[in-house]
Amino acid sequence: MDMGIFEKEITDEKILEICGKFLPPEEIVKATRVCERYGEEEEDVREYDAYKIKTPVGERILKKGSEREINNYEKYLKGKSFNVPEYYGKYKEGEDNWILIEGIEGEDLRDMTDELAEAAAESITEIQNYYWGSQDTDRFDVYMERIGRRYNYIKNEPVVGEAYQVFLERQKTCPRTMSNGDFLEFNAINKGGKVHIIDWGFGGVMPYSLDIARFIAHGTKDRATFPFYMTDTQKRLFLNRVYELLEEKPDYDRFLYDIKLAVLNEYVEFVEADEDENGWYIDHARSLAKEIYMRLMKE
Repeated sequence: MDMGIFEKEITDEKILEICGKFLPPEEIVKATRVCERYGEEEEDVREYDAYKIKTPVGERILKKGSEREINNYEKYLKGKSFNVPEYYGKYKEGEDNWILIEGIEGEDLRDMTDELAEAAAESITEIQNYYWGSQDTDRFDVYMERIGRRYNYIKNEPVVGEAYQVFLERQKTCPRTMSNGDFLEFNAINKGGKVHIIDWGFGGVMPYSLDIARFIAHGTKDRATFPFYMTDTQKRLFLNRVYELLEEKPDYDRFLYDIKLAVLNEYVEFVEADEDENGWYIDHARSLAKEIYMRLMKE
């Protein structure tokens, strides 16, 4: 059996009825449900509350959206020139919120190239520049509470705990901007050489370093964790292009240090979540924590 994402045609009249709240029936050419096979057993399939709708003018995505995702589209993303899906509206069905957005057709960035690394930097910094210094706190407050609990989990790990506390303290003063919150390679789509950023359900105004760090933290030459190929050279290209394009920014040393601190958070996240079967994340967290600790000792 092939692993990964696939689609199946839908026969659920309720879903077709919800589609009809956004589109006239004659514009719905085909509707499929997004599914994922994650194991060899017949039942090892996830069916997502996301549907691809083919129309005469392109693909649309119908999906259940959280209040946060809807707010992100309506308050921060809609009507801008950002490389994100176009937002067509929302519909409430009982307790469920449904949204219709543009379907971005293209390949994700799990097979990184130098050109894609720089294109990704261009897309994320366009959004960061626009909202740099935003003081909205709704998402930030939730984020701070979450990383506070993560610190309580890791604080007794030698060196890593001390380094994570440095990260935690920096978040209180780190410049904030609009963030995707899950800027991984499969949430970035190459469409005609431009990288479109999708899936804004975890987004909001948070420290600028988070998206940058998440994008580089899990890509490796040997795909050691996620199936993301990314070389150290490509990571440097991405970082340098981000820094070049940021209109307001700390000095370059502070910028790199902010990213290192946020990468440590990425590693600790997967240790805490018990998603570190071969010890890659804790090993890299310990190594990076030593760098951070040595810098701290020199200050």
